Amino acid sequence: MMARGVQCSINSDDPGLFGYEGVSLDWVYATGCWQLDLRDIKKLSLNGIKYSSVSDDIKDSLYELFDAKWKAWIADINAGKF
Repeated sequence: MMARGVQCSINSDDPGLFGYEGVSLDWVYATGCWQLDLRDIKKLSLNGIKYSSVSDDIKDSLYELFDAKWKAWIADINAGKF
C-alpha cells in the first residue's frame, strides 16, 4: 500500500480491549513481514504524528522530539550499538 502512495501508520488499536500496551511488537512484526527499510520506518513514524488528532502545536513538538530521537538512533546504529 505504501508503494502505491497510501498513507499508513502503525498505532495501537484499543489496547484496553485487547489487553496490551504499546506497539513495539507490532513494529517488529511489520518490519519483518513487510520487509521495511529505514525509509519506510521513518515514513510510518512521521505519518503517525501527521495523521494524529492532536493539535498542530503538539504535532510540532512531536516532530522536534522525533527528529532528535531519530538522529540519535541512527547514530547508535552507525556506531554498531545494536
